This record gives sequence, structure tokens and C-alpha cells, in this order.
Amino acid sequence: MISIILPTKNRPHALHKAIKSIIKQTIKPDELIVVDQSIDNSSKNLIDSLFEINCNIILNYVLDSKIDGLVNAKDFGVNISKGELILFMEDDVVLEVDYLAEIIKGFEANPLMVGCCGNITNHPKYNLLQKMIFHIFHLSLFKDNRIDFFGTQYSHDKSFISTDKICGGISAWKRDVFNNISFDTKNNFHMLEDIDFSTRVASFYGDKLFINLNAKLEHNFSAINREFFGPRQYRKVREYVIYYKKRRSIKNSLIFFIWLMIGLFFEATFESLKMKSFSPILGYFNGLYKGCVEKLIS
Repeated sequence: MISIILPTKNRPHALHKAIKSIIKQTIKPDELIVVDQSIDNSSKNLIDSLFEINCNIILNYVLDSKIDGLVNAKDFGVNISKGELILFMEDDVVLEVDYLAEIIKGFEANPLMVGCCGNITNHPKYNLLQKMIFHIFHLSLFKDNRIDFFGTQYSHDKSFISTDKICGGISAWKRDVFNNISFDTKNNFHMLEDIDFSTRVASFYGDKLFINLNAKLEHNFSAINREFFGPRQYRKVREYVIYYKKRRSIKNSLIFFIWLMIGLFFEATFESLKMKSFSPILGYFNGLYKGCVEKLIS
């Protein structure tokens, strides 16, 4: 049995497109769980209309604005899901028609795989210099190879790329994972919730996480509920500090953390100069301060 868990908040039209792409799948999920944190039922009314015609998908629509945040919504969805294979999906993505078929095929071709994410075909294109700068500052526990593989402009010798960092909003997991690893619902993760979770899964299971390049989708970033510039820098830096605190026992982790903070400082400075605004650099320092003084909740 296959379950898709889709958290959403105040994005009715984006959600409508996302769920239409689920209904059109060549292999359909058995269960769709929508965890809606919206302030009204606009989204629910739109989605209910899609399921008036029987499409052989069980819809479990939970409308509850008291469910606070992305991580809590995902955790809630897992707890009520019934699937042996659990997929998470953001409300502003559109799946290619064979996305789910390719995900299933990937698990069948790699029996040891416990989790994977799909391939974002419209991912922002980074040039060689941008990639080099990213990799120079993201080292050791912060190393992230996803930037090298997303997008249709790349050619690959193989379909599955080993990684320890999975994009949470386009991920698929065997249920056994959640019997051993839980979401961190206590330390207010959002931007880094996926790498916090997936790296802990990788630490427990070993090299059994992959990017499935054949499972393709578009991520059409909705501006609704999405932070920009200063607030985004604040959240990212604060969460990197918390991410490091949870892993400070790793050898030389402090050195790699300081090095990453230097890189993020340059990034915030560049954004401030480009925008002619102090907002990004203020966000950086506020996030660094908040992360440093905040107590880690275990």
C-alpha cells in the first residue's frame, strides 16, 4: 500500500494543480493524506470537487489550523497513514505522469534502498562557479551533492545517485524508517528539516538513500507563505546552527561549521549589495545570534 502525505497552508490553487498531477499518475497511490493548516476551507472545497468522481484513491483530508508547522504536519500524516511506502509531497509541485511508477521501480531495482527523492526538472540552473563556491563552503557534515544533479540539462551514467540528504517535500520512504527515526518536532526546523531527518536516517541505515533521476517533477515555488531575503537568511542560519549543535560530537565539526558560517556571511553580504538593503545581512546576524543562544531540545 502506498500513501502520499501532502502538507499545505493557504495555497488552494497550487494544491489543486498538485493533486491533479497525483490523480493523473499511471500508477496511483492507495491513500492521499492532505494535512491542511489553512485558516479556512477554500482548499478543502477545491480538492473535494476533484474526488467527486471515483478515482480509486482514498482521500483523508485533515483541516486543522492548530497543527503548527511543516514538520508537525508531516509527523501527523505519518501517524495516521497506512502505507508500506510513504511519500511526501509539497503543495506547489507538479508530478510527471509516471513519477510514482518510477519511484516504485526504483525501490524494486534497489531492494536495500530505504528512501529516495525525485528529480526537480525546473530546478534553478547553477553555473560552474556557483557550484564551486557552494562545495567549497559545504564540507564534511554539511556536504550536499544534490546541487550537481537536479535538472534535465544534465546527462548521467546512472539513474540513482547515492546521497545522505534527501529533499523532504519530494521524498519516498519505507515505513520501517519511521519505526526507528522520528522527525524533530521540538527544535523548530523548517528549511533544514529534510537534511536533519535524512542524515539521521543515513547514520542509522548506512548508504541506502538515493536521488532517483527518473522520477521527475516540477517545483513551482509559490510566493504564499514563503520567506524572502532577511527572514529567509535568519531562518537558514539559525537552523544551520541548530543542525550543527545536534552533531557537534562529529570530529572537527566546529571547524566545518565556522567555515560554513563564513560562506553564508558572504552570501548574505552579496544579497544585501544586490538588493541595496541591509535586510539579508541583518537576517544573517540575527539568525546566528538566535541559534547560538537557543537551547537544544532533545
